[in-house]
Amino acid sequence: MFIHFHKKIKEIPFVVFRNLNLYLILVLAFVFASCGESYFYEKTYELPDNQWTYKDTLNFEVDITDTLKTYNLILEMEHNLDYPYQNNYIYIHTHLPQGEHLGKQLSIDLAAKNGKWYGKCNSKTCLFSTIIQPNAYFNQIGKHRFSIEQYMRMDSLPDIHAVSLKIQETGMSR
Repeated sequence: MFIHFHKKIKEIPFVVFRNLNLYLILVLAFVFASCGESYFYEKTYELPDNQWTYKDTLNFEVDITDTLKTYNLILEMEHNLDYPYQNNYIYIHTHLPQGEHLGKQLSIDLAAKNGKWYGKCNSKTCLFSTIIQPNAYFNQIGKHRFSIEQYMRMDSLPDIHAVSLKIQETGMSR
């Protein structure tokens, strides 16, 4: 013997499902938007009048607490499309916590030989990012200071908007 209960089921209007889909899309968009690159350290210098002069030494200070982690050191430059050179020579000084000083000259290629700019470009500027030292590690705990100078053959380097140093944890240890 079967007993049937006749209970009227309330219908859910279609509008609720449509709103539910909208909320779901908004939540997913927020989650994906917050999943960008994250950096252990990041600092940007906006250069006055879009000129990088010899006197504009850019200083970055990083506090290191773990000598086993490895990092990618990333240099980012924003420049006008009118920047007159294919590359940019820079000199990086590293000042270690115990007083040692290291230095290195680098040539940063901003464009290919055919003149096509590297990086993300819009109608006025390009944002170029490059790993200048992959899988770097620090042997000393404490404050490490990096100083970056433009090292071109002219005192006032035109069309450079900003320079950034970013340090990204690799998730690996040495």
